[in-house]
Parts: sequence; C-alpha cells; structure tokens
Amino acid sequence: MFTLTKKSDYGLALLTVLASRGKKGRVSLNELADMGMPRAFMAKIAVALVEAGIINSKEGRNGGYCLNYEPGEIGVKEALEAIEGEVEAAECGGCPAGDSCGQQGFMQRLTDDINKVLEKYSLADLKK
Repeated sequence: MFTLTKKSDYGLALLTVLASRGKKGRVSLNELADMGMPRAFMAKIAVALVEAGIINSKEGRNGGYCLNYEPGEIGVKEALEAIEGEVEAAECGGCPAGDSCGQQGFMQRLTDDINKVLEKYSLADLKK
C-alpha cells in the first residue's frame, strides 16, 4: 500500500502553514513546536526543503522559514520529492522472483499514475 511517511506528513504540514501565509509569510521552529510538531524533526525536514530551493531560512529576530515562490508555483510532487526522494508505489528489487516477477510492470504503472495525480496539485491546494 502506498502511504506517506511521518516525514512527508510533517513536511506537507510545514508547507501548508507557509502556503496559508503566502510567499512573504514566515514560520519559526518555535511556532511549529507550539503547533505540536517536533522541533528537531522539523529542522531536518526544513533543511531538505531549503536545499531543494522550495523554502529559505532567515536567522535572528523575525527569522524563520518562508516560501521562495508563490504557493501555486510549487508542486506537491516536487515538495514530496524534496522531502523523501523519488515517489514510488513500491521499491522493486531483492525479490526472489527477480526479472520474472509479474508485479514489476504493474508497480511501474501504479507509480506513474500516482505521480500524474501528484503533479496536478500545488501548495495552493493545501491551504485552508
């Protein structure tokens, strides 16, 4: 079954907060912690999003994280890939059946379908 990890869930929660505030709005780790998100875990997720160029960070007073683009310009698929890596329905490999496994083609088609759906949505769709 395809499920989002806790890391993806928290990453999308961070991006949802930022999307609701627009490109100029900021959120700090302390504010995220006040919302019930684990501070250290959120810091790691934010680093991945900064490295991908989706968000930026500012230190000091009035610091925090903000979007580098308008919410409608950032795809959900792009965000998930920044957080987790390539989106796949299943990771084929190491199966005793090897290349004779009948599921490989199906899993690839399923992965393609999941990615097509994710490409339809932007962070603007996550806003409240």
